[in-house]
Amino acid sequence: MKKLMLGLMAAGPLMFGAGCGGNACDALDEAHQSLNKKVETCGNTAGEEDEGSGFDKDVCENALDHCSDKEKDRLNEVADCLKDLPNCETGGEVDWIDQFSACFDKAAELNPDCAEAAG
Repeated sequence: MKKLMLGLMAAGPLMFGAGCGGNACDALDEAHQSLNKKVETCGNTAGEEDEGSGFDKDVCENALDHCSDKEKDRLNEVADCLKDLPNCETGGEVDWIDQFSACFDKAAELNPDCAEAAG
């Protein structure tokens, strides 16, 4: 289950186009750092390597020209949502993944160039 959740975290930037600079990138970087800690309690199995968050702040910052102010606001909303997620608990993984996925609804209107910047 931890590998699934780490995979979702790695795919997160692709799902919501974390590609805009400035404070949005700082907020997203902080959010992804907090996600690593939030999934530690979710069925952590010995021998599984930490695969990281999958977020590249440099790529995010370089994509500033592709994002409007409205999109930067959306990315900040996503970051806030991710930071507000509770810790995942063994047995509650599905509910946690549902909450995690709901954060990406806040970024449904990102333009393709902004979303592509996260790649």
